[in-house]
Amino acid sequence: MKVSTLRIVLLLIISSLHLISVRAQFGIKKGVPISIPGEQNGEQLGEDIGKNDGFLSENDAADMSAIIEEAKKDLETMAMVTKMKEENMEGLAELKKLSTTEVLGGMKETLDNLKLIEYLFKDKEKAVREMEKEGMIEKAHIKKYRKDPDLLEQDTRRGLYFQFISLAVVGGFIE
Repeated sequence: MKVSTLRIVLLLIISSLHLISVRAQFGIKKGVPISIPGEQNGEQLGEDIGKNDGFLSENDAADMSAIIEEAKKDLETMAMVTKMKEENMEGLAELKKLSTTEVLGGMKETLDNLKLIEYLFKDKEKAVREMEKEGMIEKAHIKKYRKDPDLLEQDTRRGLYFQFISLAVVGGFIE
């Protein structure tokens, strides 16, 4: 199974998660310390993403471990994991056929995207414009996000968190 197929399946899982009626805010809160790739000033941001061709650096492994440990402590996240396992058993069984390398590669890519959010949303209005230009925002939501760029940041962060947690479940890192 290719990584693009993994993304499609994960998008299906993630889209089904939006049906879950959880009202609490959970996931990675803004400002949680995870190491940002490249220099902190943003000039070389992202240059080392993917540099190791799927292998994790010590920082990546530590960051992933920290997110997983925090997720295990979060009652809302664990409720989401339980519901996901109950409602998507077939999809999860199919994804569990992926190799550990594929799962970790997807987790690393998601982690890198979580790190880049901090940089991307330094100028929230520009982030909305750029994401719209790249076709990353559904047309039905463009006006809402232009009006409230903070909501786009929250939704993007939440979606990436769900993706990371879904992969962690598939990889057996969260039971």
